[in-house]
Amino acid sequence: MLEKISNINPQDKFKSGTKVLPTNPYIIHANDYNLKKKDSALFSPLAKLMSKINWHILNLEYPSDDEMLFHFLVDDIEFFTIINFNELYTNSHHEFSIIKSGFYKNSKVNFEASIEVQKDEIAILEFPDRIEISHLKRFFNRMEINEFNIAINQKFYDEITLGIENGIYSELNYILKVIYTFITTKHPDKIKNHFILKSQPNIPIIIQQIDIINTD
Repeated sequence: MLEKISNINPQDKFKSGTKVLPTNPYIIHANDYNLKKKDSALFSPLAKLMSKINWHILNLEYPSDDEMLFHFLVDDIEFFTIINFNELYTNSHHEFSIIKSGFYKNSKVNFEASIEVQKDEIAILEFPDRIEISHLKRFFNRMEINEFNIAINQKFYDEITLGIENGIYSELNYILKVIYTFITTKHPDKIKNHFILKSQPNIPIIIQQIDIINTD
C-alpha cells in the first residue's frame, strides 16, 4: 500500500504538498480538489482537542480519488499511512511507515520501520483520549540499544518485539480509530462505525522491513 511514498524523503516534509498547520486542526479546506488531489487542513473548531490527544498532522493528501495519505507526528515519532477506501472493509491489515530519530554507532540516524497491524475494528471515537505510544517507543529504543549487531531478519524482528507485540497492536489500532474519526469530519459517509473484519487471530503485527538512514 505504501509503495507510492516509499521514495519520499521524510525530512522533506512533503515539500511538494500543502502543509497542515497543527495549531488549527479539524476543518479541511479543499484547494482545487479535482486538480491537485490534496487538502490543506485548518481545523480551528477542534484545535484544543487536537493538542489534547497528542496528534500533530504534518500533511494530508489524496494520491487518488479513493485514497487519503496521512503524515503526522505523535511525540517524537513520525508516521506515514494511506487509507484506501476500496480496501478499508476487505483488508484485515493496515500498513504504517514509522520513523524515529536515534543514534547508531555514534551517528545520528533515522530508524524506519514498515509495520502491518491487524485491524481490530473500524470505529470512530466520540471523545478521543490522548494518544500514547509507549510500546512503539520501546520498539525503537531496542533498535538503538542493539545497534543492529545481529542481522536484520525475522529472528531480529521477533527479538525486538518480544513481549510488546500486543501493545504495539493496541497503539496502532487506536491511531487508526483517530484517523477514522478525522475522516468523518470531511467524508462522514466513508466510515461504517463498529465494523468488524474477519481476520486470523494471533497475528497482531507483521514487521515488513527495518532500515537505518544516516542523517549526519
